Amino acid sequence: MKLHQPFFSTIVIICQLIISLKDYYKLQEWKKANPGLDALINKIVHYDTLFLFVLIIGVLEMLTKPSWFKNLIRIFLVCIVLGHYFSGVIPIEGFKFGIYNTACFSAVVAFVLILIRIGKYSLNKRANQKL
Repeated sequence: MKLHQPFFSTIVIICQLIISLKDYYKLQEWKKANPGLDALINKIVHYDTLFLFVLIIGVLEMLTKPSWFKNLIRIFLVCIVLGHYFSGVIPIEGFKFGIYNTACFSAVVAFVLILIRIGKYSLNKRANQKL
């Protein structure tokens, strides 16, 4: 399997990693400032799994040959990262959860497509070895 122009996805994945680390350290500062509330409040944390979702979609983008589908995946990746970053500014209730759920669904689809691609590659490689 060949990686096709992995530079874009690498940049997007690194940007999401930076945003996720920023959110992690912000949460740690809040926990230090409010140790009593930390035990009482169940904070929902999405930055870690959102990074994994972006990573999976980015790997699919790297494995895809240049086409309209690759451009669609790139636009989708940028929308996920920017939507997560600017979710506090956008005045739509539940926008952050919508971005998270969309990224989750897309990552599952991307993972299935990656598995299919790996299966095809291994079957072709096995068929070429038998010849």
